[in-house]
Amino acid sequence: MKPFQRNNRPSQASLVQLEQRFNALAQQYQAALQNNDYAKGKEIAEATLRVTPKNMKVLYDYALCLMRVKEYEKSYKTFMKVFKAHTLDTLPTNTLDGLAEVSGWLERPDDVRRYGLLSLERGDQKFSQGTAYPIPNTPPPPFNPNNPKENIIAFTLFGTDPRYCESSVMNAKLSKELFPGWTCRFYLDDSVPEHVNQRLIQEGAEVVKMEGELRQAVHPLMWRFLVMDDPQVKRYLIRDADSLLSEREQAAVNEWVKSDYWFHHMRDYFTHTELILAGLWGGCHNSAIPSIVTLVQDYLSKQAPHARFADQFFLREYMWPTVRQSLLSHDELFGFYNAVPYPAHAPIRWTGYSFHVGSNASYKPCQFSSPLADGEEQRWKISDENDVQQCEYRSVVKDNFCTATLPFFLLDLLINKTWKLNIIND
Repeated sequence: MKPFQRNNRPSQASLVQLEQRFNALAQQYQAALQNNDYAKGKEIAEATLRVTPKNMKVLYDYALCLMRVKEYEKSYKTFMKVFKAHTLDTLPTNTLDGLAEVSGWLERPDDVRRYGLLSLERGDQKFSQGTAYPIPNTPPPPFNPNNPKENIIAFTLFGTDPRYCESSVMNAKLSKELFPGWTCRFYLDDSVPEHVNQRLIQEGAEVVKMEGELRQAVHPLMWRFLVMDDPQVKRYLIRDADSLLSEREQAAVNEWVKSDYWFHHMRDYFTHTELILAGLWGGCHNSAIPSIVTLVQDYLSKQAPHARFADQFFLREYMWPTVRQSLLSHDELFGFYNAVPYPAHAPIRWTGYSFHVGSNASYKPCQFSSPLADGEEQRWKISDENDVQQCEYRSVVKDNFCTATLPFFLLDLLINKTWKLNIIND
């Protein structure tokens, strides 16, 4: 497309054509990102920039796609173009988060800290003025490790994906060693396989079935927040089902329960630039905070649904003003909000997978062949070294293969041929 001549004004027809072209490219871009096709998104962003080269939103989208296809240096330079073209108040959303992340991939810790801290401070400035519920002037109740039922590690679980189901069972096991004064509680629905329910219970976890109106009233990612409404619970930790508990987290939580702070939060990676990471915080029961059901319904009534980040968007708007009043934050990357370093801890058992507090346990997919036709569900199982079945799932067949997103601790056992995966022929 030839550029317009400096002294010639484009015709109305030309402007309409440009607008139509831009809108078509925008739709193609959104479709590509919905399919996580960032290579296609990059291609479309480049085409769009040829139509509207100074569009900062498109330039941001281009930087994001470059980062996702691992063109980190080019992504960094593109993000910097966006950054330098704006004041902090006018920056497109998530530009600072993008700069912090790409700086992490480029192993530039000073830039990670600079842009991550700017993002967090910008978020605090925006959301700290919301409704803050009172925190008692006294320290929270002493932690009682002799009554684990009053200290809850809360998870959400739904669906049949072993990435979440098997990691949940592993966390229930780990908690008995790493958090003996706590009880795992899983808020789940009937989409979770029954064998997973039973194994969680066998490991000492509590299972709360989400049914009826309550299931519909609260977004699934926020089911775990219901622990805040339980008057029998004195302390709670909110965690992700696919993030494994560790010695580093244990040390941080132990330091919190000995402190006078009512809330706790952890950051341990260059993407941890949200005010409250939905699976890395905790608190003490406070009757001054309204019912979480009421708060969630109020939030959802005002916002368009967010499939992935509904929990974190809710927390920064509805909980951050309260949490920030009495917060112990462990964070060695950004130093945000009077953060302290992690305490000394025993060696982390999870090695070789760039493990950090809050990292997900799904490393890469496992693929295996099936005799079934495309679209059919293939049953399969994993058995241990004694040929005892440990779990069973189903995967949809495509091109004579099935794919399962297994957590790395299972994948390692299969790769080492300690355990084995077999299809089940009905």
